[in-house]
Order: sequence, then C-alpha cells, then structure tokens
Amino acid sequence: MHTSIFSFLMSLFWCSIFILFSTILRHKKGFVLKNGVNLILLIMAIGIIRLFTPIEPKFATVISSSTVMPFLQKFLGVELFQLSGIIVDRFDLIIAIWVFGSMVYLLGIIIGILKLKHRISQINDEDNEQVSRIMSEIVLNTKPNQKYRIIVSPDIDTPMLVGYFTPTVLIPPLTLPDEEMKYVLLHEWNHFLRKHLWTKLLFNVLCALLWWNPLVYLIKEDMDYVLEVNCDRSVVNRLDDAEHVKYVESTVNVMKQLATKPSLSPSSIGFIAADSENIVQRCELVLFPPKSLSKLAKGILAAIALALVVLSYAFIVQPDTPPPMEVDGASSAEHVSITPENSYFIPNVDGTYNLFVDGKYLLSVSANNMDMLPYSSLPIKNEEDHK
Repeated sequence: MHTSIFSFLMSLFWCSIFILFSTILRHKKGFVLKNGVNLILLIMAIGIIRLFTPIEPKFATVISSSTVMPFLQKFLGVELFQLSGIIVDRFDLIIAIWVFGSMVYLLGIIIGILKLKHRISQINDEDNEQVSRIMSEIVLNTKPNQKYRIIVSPDIDTPMLVGYFTPTVLIPPLTLPDEEMKYVLLHEWNHFLRKHLWTKLLFNVLCALLWWNPLVYLIKEDMDYVLEVNCDRSVVNRLDDAEHVKYVESTVNVMKQLATKPSLSPSSIGFIAADSENIVQRCELVLFPPKSLSKLAKGILAAIALALVVLSYAFIVQPDTPPPMEVDGASSAEHVSITPENSYFIPNVDGTYNLFVDGKYLLSVSANNMDMLPYSSLPIKNEEDHK
C-alpha cells in the first residue's frame, strides 16, 4: 500500500463524484423532505475522507491507458526552464500555481476572520434584559461552565454566532415574546454545541486546497443550508408538535422584522438564510420531520457506503509507456505497462538509473528525467535488493 501521483488523481476523481452526488441530492426537495440531511452529510464526509486518503492498496486493479494518460504524462513533463540547476517542467509550474492559489485563499480566510473580529469590536452593545435572561437560562441548562458573550445592536443584520473558542451570539433588536426569543437563541447556541463554525472553517480550508475545482464551491454553498437544517433538527427534536409550530412562527417573525436589512457574509452561522425557498423548506422539515430510518435501512445504507468506498480503491488508471528499444523480441511500437507494482530503478555510478519491469532490464534513464511521470512514482532499489 503506497501513494503515487496516480492514486492522488483517483482521490480527486472520487471526491468530485461524491461531492456532485451529494449536491444533486441536496437540490431534490422531495428527497430532503423525506430523508433529511444526515445522508447528505454522510456522502459529503465520505468524499472528504476519500480525498485525504490517496492510497493505492495491493488489491487495486491497474487500468492501463495508452492514449490520454501517456499524452498527459508527456505534456506535464515538458521542460520549461532551469533554476539553479534544477529542471522545472509544466507539472512543477502547475503545482506551484496550485500552492500559491491555496496560500492566497487561506490568507483571505484569515483576513476575513480578523475583519469580522474588528467589526464586532466596533459594535455598540445595547442592554437587553430579555435576551440576557433567556440566554443565561439556555447556557445554564446545556453547558453551564462555558464562557460566552451576547451582543444586541441595530448594527447586526441577523441573529448569528461567531467565535471558535468563546462563542459570541449577535442579535439585532427584535420584538418577540419570550418563547420565540428562546427558540432564536437556542438555534444559535446549538450551532456552537454542534461545532458548526469549525465545520464551516473546514470546508473553507477544503476550498483553499482545491480552489480550482468548481465542485467544492457547490458543496460550500450548500453547507450553510445543510448546517441550518441540522441545527433546526437538533433544536426541535426535544420539542412537541405544538412547540414545532411556535419554532416556525419565530422564524417567520424574525424574517418579517429583518426583511429590510441587508445581508452579511462573515465567517459566521446565521439564523436566517437569504434564500426564501430554503426558509420554506426548513419550515417544512420542522413541521413534517422525516421518520427515522429503521435499523435494517441504516444497515443497508452503511453497506452501500462501504461498498462505494471499497470500489473507489478497486482500480487505478495509469499510463502505458512505449519502450525506445525492443524488449524480449517485442517491437518498439508495442507498449509496456510501467507501475510502482511491477517496476523499479537501480542507480548507476554514472548518475543514470536502470529501469527494470517485471524483474527484466528495460532501459536507462538520465537523472534529468527522473522527475517525469511515471518515473517519479517508481521506487529506487539498491543492487542487493535487486538480486
């Protein structure tokens, strides 16, 4: 079991498949209303785990490519220039652009967090006995030793939560009865209890690592909605049917009072989403919650998820490489499959490397070409190991 550029490409492929599948399910209203968002979260999690485990197990079947992969291999291996004696090819340049883009994206995340922190520090807090009293009761009943801060101000656009370690609940001035205000504050507090801010940060980092992949922006966009639904379910699971209706009424009342306010886009979790269709669907999920899956259904889903994970490791696409000379009578037009499983190098005293495929000598490769695919993915052995 090892990692190569080809196993990494397969990880990118399967991660994209899982992300695309979860996005399709997310936008099917009937599926969400019937099954909730837990299955969507599971598919997203599988995609992320697959991305960060680019391994090539021994049972994987190698699928040889004689057209696309060799062309890609040749294209990426073209030398562009030399820097202090180091050859820089197209693949090196692409990696450099990738890393630079990720660093810029991560810097943007950090700047956004710092700007939000500075903006909050400039907000003029108003005394609100109702909010302070209800929030104190909520914290006492859930996590009594947790430090927190609550800010009520007309400068705040919508109820939201900020703060990764010490939570701060931001609330605009709202005219709500105690019961409805409790639901608003409970919603924000459950975002903290369920670590949703950290989840959003994780997906922002994921976007930074894969900033060039449009699919990660789809999952990032949907993540806000999925987390809101997840938080709604966390709150109403402890409520009876009549309280479900009150919860929806509190959502509608907050929407009415904030209808004229502009929306913010900080690193935060908000109570009200900008998309009215999403709000309607959230209310439907509260009033008509999906039934819990049976143990049998959960077992079947778990088996399917496991089968998909195993399938994603079952094969790997690698290029065939044409030999520049005859090998055991084969013509130079034939292709030889070169993979880390059947090929390796033996270093020579002159700085070149002898390539062996299936234990047989194939050709000699110069040190300058060792960074090119597929040579860069092959192990280097000493003479004793070869014997």
